[in-house]
Amino acid sequence: LSALLSSLIDATMALVAARPVLLALLPLLLLALRRTASSAPAPRPTATFPGDAAALASLKSAVAASSIPPHSCLAAWDFGRDPCASFPCGLRCYAPPNSSHLRVAGVSLDPAGYAGALPAAALASLPYLSSVSLAGNRFRGALPAGVPLPPSLRVLDLSGNAFSGAIPGSLFARASALQELYLSRNAFSGAIPPEVASLAALTRLDLQFNGLTGSLPKMDAMRALAHLDVSGNALSGTLLDAPGTLPPSLVSFVARNNSFSGPVRAAALSALPAMRVLDLTGNALSGAVPGAAFAHPALQQLRLGSNRLDALEEAPNGGAGSQLVELDLSGNRIAGRLPGCLGSMPQLAAVALDRNRFTGGIPDRYVARVAAEEATDQWVPFARLMLQGNFLCGALPSQLRQIKEGSAVVSLADNCLPRCPRKFFFCQGAPQKNLAACPTKCDTAIHVREREDSLLEMP
Repeated sequence: LSALLSSLIDATMALVAARPVLLALLPLLLLALRRTASSAPAPRPTATFPGDAAALASLKSAVAASSIPPHSCLAAWDFGRDPCASFPCGLRCYAPPNSSHLRVAGVSLDPAGYAGALPAAALASLPYLSSVSLAGNRFRGALPAGVPLPPSLRVLDLSGNAFSGAIPGSLFARASALQELYLSRNAFSGAIPPEVASLAALTRLDLQFNGLTGSLPKMDAMRALAHLDVSGNALSGTLLDAPGTLPPSLVSFVARNNSFSGPVRAAALSALPAMRVLDLTGNALSGAVPGAAFAHPALQQLRLGSNRLDALEEAPNGGAGSQLVELDLSGNRIAGRLPGCLGSMPQLAAVALDRNRFTGGIPDRYVARVAAEEATDQWVPFARLMLQGNFLCGALPSQLRQIKEGSAVVSLADNCLPRCPRKFFFCQGAPQKNLAACPTKCDTAIHVREREDSLLEMP
């Protein structure tokens, strides 16, 4: 008994001695408990923000019920249920930090033929929206003016609908984050609003196949723009007569079938160092094709067919430094002999010089390239050589007679080559011109000199 009493007394004394230490540690223990509680994950929101749900409902209500197929995406939007939690398609949501609701970040409708007008505040009422696609439907009417897109929007795709009227500049008043804008294949009219040229983050702009008029706004400040397509409109004015209209970041510029005019200047091309694709087919460009186009450090596809070009400058350094893969100058007014430099461009595989006014013979280097069956260490073969509709004359090169149909696409029809029998596939098509329409003397002297040089340079 005495031993038990002694043990109790010792334990009591130890607790009394430790009390000051415990009291000192108590605030630290409470702080640790608070931090643990605050770091615990908050419950994940499961309900859509009411304002976002209302905006989605207004979008669906603007679509004609008769244009919503039974098994389409919009048919599955049942607003008796929560959109972010229950809609099976067409919607992307996320939970912002410290938010008790899910917010709509993306709307992408299927191309089911939905018809209707776009509600004025449908997109502006979704402040977290980053992407919208209504492509391939039948939305119609004007885009709402005076209601800017949300600042968070990065991609807007309204292509392939029936929107009409002017593109409102006010739409882009706050769209500083917009990176991709697709408005092609609609019925927009009027000028391209200058506000578009203030979209510094824009990388892709597609406005093809509308009814846009006027000139391009000055775009040199759009330092991120890489791809621009304005084909199939009624745009006019000059494009490449001087540097500054287009941004230096452009990789691809396509403006087919418009009414652009004026010359193509070497300085304007030099101001576009990243350009790989330049397609201005079907305009009213005039003057000469500058030799600088063949010496461009990045240009691979140059398409200037169906314009009013009347001359072609030789490439610097004979064309050996050219990056061109495809060249289309068809349907112009270019006269003189075929440019020998094309035969020295190492990557060039497709050449279209048809429907011009070229005279003289066919350069030996052209023939060697189109007759080759595989690439050499100096060049690739010509897979396509279109020379029909000119005034070429002289004898048919013997090496050309050995080309088998299917090995390359070649046409010499409608020239001044009476010794081009139709038994050769490349002589078929339109007959050769009447001799009265051909030059009285066929000057091929330049090609004789070229033949002597090519014997030294060709493998």
